[in-house]
Amino acid sequence: MAENGDATVDMTEHEKTYTGFIHLTVLTTAFCIAVVIMLGVGGVGGAWGLAGLGIFLSVIAAIVGFLMNGSALPTAAVTAGILVLKLLLG
Repeated sequence: MAENGDATVDMTEHEKTYTGFIHLTVLTTAFCIAVVIMLGVGGVGGAWGLAGLGIFLSVIAAIVGFLMNGSALPTAAVTAGILVLKLLLG
């Protein structure tokens, strides 16, 4: 077991790892939700080209979100944009 003096160092590293895990979990969940929504756009709406574009852009947005320290905002923005396009195009 670690001594009391080493516990603070271990706890700091533990908190960094936990924060990274939470960011990655949120990002992955947002990406999965975006893919399910795009499959719904393709399956229900019949707009498979738009759904494919949405999935492709969601992959790129997930990479950008990963580079932004696990932010889900790019993926959410792409998903909202594709849904707006679907509403406008019919």
